[in-house]
Amino acid sequence: MLKITQVKSRINRKKDHKATLDALGISRMGQTVYHEDAPTIRGMVQKVAYMLQVEVVDIEDKG
Repeated sequence: MLKITQVKSRINRKKDHKATLDALGISRMGQTVYHEDAPTIRGMVQKVAYMLQVEVVDIEDKG
């Protein structure tokens, strides 16, 4: 499971980078979302990695 937190603003970013954040379910700074560790999610994270903080967590740590 990946814990993904936005740490930099989406203001003045490319449209496709904003769309990637939307696809990840992130709509504001400081927001944290959880996703299964899959190649598609890893690809999205890699595209906007400069705006995100990513941690690998166990499913028990989510709550």
